[in-house]
Order: sequence, then C-alpha cells, then structure tokens
Amino acid sequence: MKKPIVWVAAVLLLLFTFSVLIYPTPYRYLEFEYENNGGRVPVRLNVITGKTETFTPMFGWTTIRNQEQ
Repeated sequence: MKKPIVWVAAVLLLLFTFSVLIYPTPYRYLEFEYENNGGRVPVRLNVITGKTETFTPMFGWTTIRNQEQ
C-alpha cells in the first residue's frame, strides 16, 4: 500500500521540481531579420536584466549593447 503512494509522491515531486527550476527560463528567444541582405539572426533576451545577445556560429552568443531611449 505504501509503495504506490511513495512512487506517486516522488513523481509529483519530480514534476514540481522541473516546473519550478528548469522550465521557466529567464530568456525569450527572438529572430532578428536584416533589411539590407535578408539574413536572419537568433536573438536571446533576458527578460529580468534586459541583456540582449545574438548568436553567430563562429563566436556563439555575443552580447550587444542596448540603446536607452
């Protein structure tokens, strides 16, 4: 009787841990499209700090400067 209850509790604890610690990443992934050559670049925006990074295959994720308006 206790073994199924412990198993269900462990699965629920694992799902709760996943939903709190792993799933809600602080990043929003966008795609930036250049107007002059039609190229597309993946962009990663940290919604907490506002830090913006672009991805290039040669350099990986590189930080770009945000302009205050």
